[in-house]
Amino acid sequence: MTTFYIIRHGQSQANQQGILQGAKINTALTSYGKQQALATKAKLAGISFDKIFASPLLRAAQTAALINDNQPVTFDCRLKEYDYGSWDGMLEKDIWQQYPQFFDAHHNLLLGFEKLTNAPSFAQTKQEVGEFLTQVAKKYPTATVLVVSHGFTTKLMLDWLLDIGSLVNLNEPQNAGITIFEISHNAKTLLAFNR
Repeated sequence: MTTFYIIRHGQSQANQQGILQGAKINTALTSYGKQQALATKAKLAGISFDKIFASPLLRAAQTAALINDNQPVTFDCRLKEYDYGSWDGMLEKDIWQQYPQFFDAHHNLLLGFEKLTNAPSFAQTKQEVGEFLTQVAKKYPTATVLVVSHGFTTKLMLDWLLDIGSLVNLNEPQNAGITIFEISHNAKTLLAFNR
């Protein structure tokens, strides 16, 4: 089986400023975000990764560079953050205030907003991350793999893995949080979420 360690990037400048950042927003880590990445590296000490993959967006690339010890990182666009369409780059508090019908009490995004913002469907993006995970598991069937990605993308991975169906049933992982799951030819198993 392939064991995946999925890491959300550390705090970015947009996170700090309360900006909704999807695939089109590309800010660097804050100094606190760098500390978070190094704390995650310490938590992962002793684990040997056979392959490292990351989103090419700067906040994920920087997190991957801080966590790994000079191993090559393969960047894959399917690991980018979800594209929120015209909301990308807006202040989250403004979006929550103007469009409360698209959020639950925890500010989890509800279906239907994508028609308003010209964002891709959750299903389309979930299929892309599922294809990535399936390809890696087939190519490296006994590997331990580190993947550095984004909060909503991690939710979509878990929806693919567990067939959650409604993403409001799962909050986004915290910055630099660790999620672990295994994929084999006949099973997909979540081992830890947002550690």
